[in-house]
Amino acid sequence: MERFMNLKLHTKLMLFFSAITLIPLLFLGLFTYQVSSKMVKEQASNGVMEKLTQINKNVAFFSRDIEQLSNYIYRSELIHEVLEKSTTRTNKEKYQDFKKVNELFDSVLGTKTWNINLYILGVNGDRYFTGDYLPIRYNDIQANWGIFRKAEEGNGAAVWDTHYTTKQTDVQEVVLRIGRLIKNPQSEETIGYVIIDILESSIAELYQSDDQNSLNQLFLLDAKGYVISSFPSKATIGMRMQHGSMDNIMNSQSGVFQTKWNNENYMAIFDTNEETHYKIASFLPERIIAESGRTIKLLTILLIGIGFIVAIWFSYFLSLSITKPVNRLTKVMKKVEDGDLNVRFQARYEDEISGLGRNFNKMIVKLNTTMKESLEKQTRLQRSEIQMLRAQINPHFLYNTLETISAIAKIKGVRMISELAVALGEMMRYSIKKDNELVRLEEDLLLLERYLYIQEVRFQDKMSIDFTVDEDVKQLWIPPLLIQPIVENAIIHGLEPKIGKGTLSIHIFQQKDILIVEVKDDGVGIHEQKLKNIMKQLNDTRKNKKLGIGLENVKKRIALYFGDTYGIFIDSVPNMGATVQMRLPILKEK
Repeated sequence: MERFMNLKLHTKLMLFFSAITLIPLLFLGLFTYQVSSKMVKEQASNGVMEKLTQINKNVAFFSRDIEQLSNYIYRSELIHEVLEKSTTRTNKEKYQDFKKVNELFDSVLGTKTWNINLYILGVNGDRYFTGDYLPIRYNDIQANWGIFRKAEEGNGAAVWDTHYTTKQTDVQEVVLRIGRLIKNPQSEETIGYVIIDILESSIAELYQSDDQNSLNQLFLLDAKGYVISSFPSKATIGMRMQHGSMDNIMNSQSGVFQTKWNNENYMAIFDTNEETHYKIASFLPERIIAESGRTIKLLTILLIGIGFIVAIWFSYFLSLSITKPVNRLTKVMKKVEDGDLNVRFQARYEDEISGLGRNFNKMIVKLNTTMKESLEKQTRLQRSEIQMLRAQINPHFLYNTLETISAIAKIKGVRMISELAVALGEMMRYSIKKDNELVRLEEDLLLLERYLYIQEVRFQDKMSIDFTVDEDVKQLWIPPLLIQPIVENAIIHGLEPKIGKGTLSIHIFQQKDILIVEVKDDGVGIHEQKLKNIMKQLNDTRKNKKLGIGLENVKKRIALYFGDTYGIFIDSVPNMGATVQMRLPILKEK
């Protein structure tokens, strides 16, 4: 599995598509071959069954004709007249009778091509026959033997004898025999017998006109299983067929089943004639059927092969159509990885890969923009740090001077001057030691408290301060020196120009995921147009000296730290005051 996963996508897709195509193709081919083979077997068995049924009908027609012939002889007045004559008649009279009977034979047989021998055996000793000679078995009438006994039992009806056979030199084998007892119509006395011997060649003629090769092994059986006729071998004629499938054949009307004979698999097909009760069976070797299905097998293999080649071809181009844009996208990504942000993926279609490429292009554009903004931000921070380092010289000097003033004020006993100097000195010290690192909110609030003390001393009773801070926000982290410039802006531009006493409200709290510092005054306020100009100048990235360094510095530092989502928002009503709201993200860790 690991080896497969390490293959290239093109190879994996080819293998996958080939597998999902080939496996159903194999199953379909196997199913088709099995169905076709079954159909070939069914067609072969149906074809043989049709031939067997027809042969059975031919045998029945032939048997019916022979019975009609025997019936004609049985009812012939000439035959009755001859057989009732005395045994002492002259030779001339016998010759005349012989001629009459032969003429009768010629008339009833006519142009018939039957290979049969017709015998009329009289009790008076007369013997008439169509063959060249009279077989020994018919010289004497033996009422208790073979066909004579059956004729006696038939009492004038036609009887068949199928399993008695004789083999004589230069004489074909007799396989069927029909006999009748001839009686005097008035006295009911037996006056003779009519016997017809049917040679095997007569039966063979009934199926030789058919396609014998399709029949292969053919057997005509009587009701007891004795072989009347067979093809191609004649060795079993007259014998009871010894075969493992005989029970199936003898106990069923017709059917098809598989059997084994002489270590070879056969398909046995048989049918029974309802009139004669003869059974005709054919044994067709399965190898012959398999040869018939070989073309189907080769065609199935050929189709599977062609299907597999088409599947490989289809899989190759389908996987290539998928992996080619992926490879192009991979090359673009590699160039971006090497630092080239100017490359772009050429999306040609509207599929998922092209969509991914377009999104990748957007990502490169955003990455380019972000890197430029980050570089500009870093440059501005570096410049700010340099300016702060330069500005630290004067604060150090002022801080030392304030320390001296505080010491002199203590010596002279002027406590307020000393406290003001200490507060201003601590503000100087805080601004000197703090760079651009984050500080806790409560630390920055200490600076604000020093600044407010100085302003309270300055304004005396002209200004009151409302200062509230939620306890759960004091431990949050913020950039240093953000709140004091906003408060200073409210005092200088809002409360200082106001006639009379003013109120400064400072509220710091958390609203959802935003830290809000709200500074509100009830001073002179800001006119609408001026407020628009202030907001426009705050949003201008260029340095604006008219706005002053307080709010501009705060706005830019917030943008540098957190982006344009956060910042300063001002609302004001002329002569009623202004509200400045600073919004910062919630930072629980530095």
